[in-house]
Amino acid sequence: MTAWAIFWTAFLITRGDTKEPVQASRLAVIRAAPDFALRTQEGQTLSRDDLRGKILLVSFIFTTCNGTCPATTHRMSQVQEELKKRGLEKGGAIQLVSISLDPARDTPAVLKGYMRLYDLDAGNWSFLTGPADQVAKTIAAWGMWARPAANGQLDHPSRIFLVDQAGRIREIYNLSFMNPAWVAEDVELLLKERAAGKP
Repeated sequence: MTAWAIFWTAFLITRGDTKEPVQASRLAVIRAAPDFALRTQEGQTLSRDDLRGKILLVSFIFTTCNGTCPATTHRMSQVQEELKKRGLEKGGAIQLVSISLDPARDTPAVLKGYMRLYDLDAGNWSFLTGPADQVAKTIAAWGMWARPAANGQLDHPSRIFLVDQAGRIREIYNLSFMNPAWVAEDVELLLKERAAGKP
């Protein structure tokens, strides 16, 4: 047996199933997703424990933003539509969450108006706010930050977190590289893991 044949045989044995590509390794576990317990646009408390077992897409925005927040919200809505188109949102396994970076101005009523302004589907999408200290702890726990900028704006990163059914962050998207079709593929992979009972 040649060296190449030995290598190829070892590769196939290591890989296991030679018919299907090994996809799970594409979404490595980054870290545990931090807890939160904040108020929705309807004024109801929502915590990460309430969403246990669901796949989450978590973004951070504020409603008076004239920078990346409208683009982030629009991209999240495109992902929501892509998930619907693929039939992945059936069964209530996926939840979109947008956490305010500006709780002083973003009351539940303001967030509800923001959702109406953008014609967003609240079926599986919650916008969260709360007392300033709780929101600040949540923002910091997720590795986010917001600093005062000119004209009442906030300087902040644009990140969207993909959380699996076990409460682990599996991907962190930058707005510039967040293609709705790619996100839907990642969600579908996590749904397959969920169906297979993988931890």
